[in-house]
Amino acid sequence: MTRSIARRTLALLWVAALATACASNAKSGNNGSKTGSGPIVIGASMSLSGPIVLNTIRDGYQYAVDQVNAAGGLEVGGKKRKVELKILDNRTDTSTMVQQVRSLILTDKAVGLLGSCCQQNIAMQGQADALKTPLVMGALPVDLLPKGKGYAWDSFQALVDGAKGFYALAAQQPTNRKVVVVTGNDAPGLGTAQMWSGMGKSAGFQIVVRKAVPNGTVDFSDVIAAARGKSAQILVAAMAPPDCFAMWKQMKALKYAPKLAIGIQCAQTPGWSSLGALGNGTLLQMNWTDTSGLPQAKQIVSKFGSKYSNANDLASVALGIHEATILMNAISKAGSTTADAINRALATGSFNSALGPATFKDNHSTTPTFIGQWEDGKIKQVWPKVDGLTISPLSGLG
Repeated sequence: MTRSIARRTLALLWVAALATACASNAKSGNNGSKTGSGPIVIGASMSLSGPIVLNTIRDGYQYAVDQVNAAGGLEVGGKKRKVELKILDNRTDTSTMVQQVRSLILTDKAVGLLGSCCQQNIAMQGQADALKTPLVMGALPVDLLPKGKGYAWDSFQALVDGAKGFYALAAQQPTNRKVVVVTGNDAPGLGTAQMWSGMGKSAGFQIVVRKAVPNGTVDFSDVIAAARGKSAQILVAAMAPPDCFAMWKQMKALKYAPKLAIGIQCAQTPGWSSLGALGNGTLLQMNWTDTSGLPQAKQIVSKFGSKYSNANDLASVALGIHEATILMNAISKAGSTTADAINRALATGSFNSALGPATFKDNHSTTPTFIGQWEDGKIKQVWPKVDGLTISPLSGLG
């Protein structure tokens, strides 16, 4: 075990220990708005500043809540009650997230939680389980959610679906089928590397370089040198956005231009367009596009198209709507705001939202997968194929 992984493991253990300590002061479940006609509080501790900014997902949460309240509120046990959405900015800091989740549940009496992103969602799972409060999350591939105690529910893409789509698309392109895989060295990164490497081999590709780097890496010269030395023409990268940004800039500086490159999570996170021309041609796995045919696609574009100009950001809005809709529908289906009733509703219910139907199995629900491509700050769907839209070269790195 490397020192970096050991430090992360110790940090997660500390988070779990703190969550358990917090839970010892709480009763089984939470007491937020279980009875009466007052507003139903749902909460979220999110990264709204710092390295990761999730304003788009937040907007989706708020839109879904506003729609319910505009219709008179959420029907629970035969009564309509307004929903109060309380969102806190954890500034991309997990320790702050721990404190905020505790406050949302124990002080603000939130009956359910909505997620943040990526590794934070894994840490938040521990909080939901310890405090026995339902958590509906996205922005974490369902393959990467660890087995918990049953209070965290992940509805998002599956890495295996993205890998299938990517390699199906790559098989149609003129490359030497040599692949470099570079990921973070945390649990999601290592899981992604294993999944995508295995899928690549099964699809007839050769994984010639596989690297795992610490979060916050700024020097990728050794990775790029290895990729060039092995003549790898396909790049699979799964890292935090700032790390991907640094690698793309160094690829340009060191004149390494793969024929295909996909940024898993990093190119999907709002902000990829800040790379400008360097990001052109980069592929990404998506759960929504404006050409997907999914429910509410036209409404989302109409409502948020002037604020967010590309499909990546709009997909994050759709994800926020998806998560919030599932949680609120589960509360309504439960006919109660107690944790156990909501959990049973999530386990047994079928929900329809902006990402289509959702049914959970073992606390996972897989959303659709599309492969998109960045071009001049916008994204086009390239898999499954849409008439008139074809894959473009990585012009920003050429």
